[in-house]
Amino acid sequence: MDRLPAVAGYFYPENKNELDSLINKVFESEIGAAGKIDQDFPTKINGVVCPHAGIIFSGGVASWAYAVLSRIDPIDTFIIIGPNHRGLGRRASLSSAESWITPLGKVEVDQEMVDFFLSSSAIFTIDDRAHQFEHSCEIQIPFLQHFIPFSFKICPISLLDQTLETVQIIGQVINQISQQKKIVIIASTDFTHYESDTVAREKDLICIDNIIRLDGEEFFHCIHRKKISICGPGGVGALIEFQKNRHSFRGTLLCYATSGDINGQYDQVVGYAAIAFPQ
Repeated sequence: MDRLPAVAGYFYPENKNELDSLINKVFESEIGAAGKIDQDFPTKINGVVCPHAGIIFSGGVASWAYAVLSRIDPIDTFIIIGPNHRGLGRRASLSSAESWITPLGKVEVDQEMVDFFLSSSAIFTIDDRAHQFEHSCEIQIPFLQHFIPFSFKICPISLLDQTLETVQIIGQVINQISQQKKIVIIASTDFTHYESDTVAREKDLICIDNIIRLDGEEFFHCIHRKKISICGPGGVGALIEFQKNRHSFRGTLLCYATSGDINGQYDQVVGYAAIAFPQ
């Protein structure tokens, strides 16, 4: 069974050539990463934070994460962890599909990894309802297909339960998986939603500081204390826990922007960040 695209024609073009062209356009835009990655930046990366809005809005920021990933040595699987916006499905939902399809082609799901998750903790279930209409994992796949020069598999996870307790379990399980496979985590999230550009930047930069310092507890406390409307804290938290389990280095903010930087409307914006974690 293949998982068909849910947001092609909405979040990105349905046509292959138009999609490739749009990704090139945002990559080469003023916000995009073309020609801006420091050649001394580490090439061993095991996780990124990446936005998931429509490509025309967040694609320039996303291109930073994928430009960095395009330089890494081949890995086996990208674990994509995205929030469950629609509330369908269960706590941490895996996909039963053998592959996911976008206008750029098929990407195979790592069935061994799906089985590992299912056998490792009861929080994981296969539930395609969580993925059927959800965009947070799907939007990452065209970027992988466009930028990554080697063959790879994916393991999408749609998180309904984004509590600190759950993400700590996920981080531990992924750490176990990483002993057997070469993996990179893609934590799919947008940041502050529908506040002024000034307020969004102030709130988001506090969040980002906690993320790059691998302070998961303060990250979650800060979200609740300051009422920060980041939609994918679970994936970010799982990435932080994974990094802490591996005693990894702090993260690096690659790019931050808001939707106001794209459309010039700064009264109600959405924040986007690309963050990379060297091994």
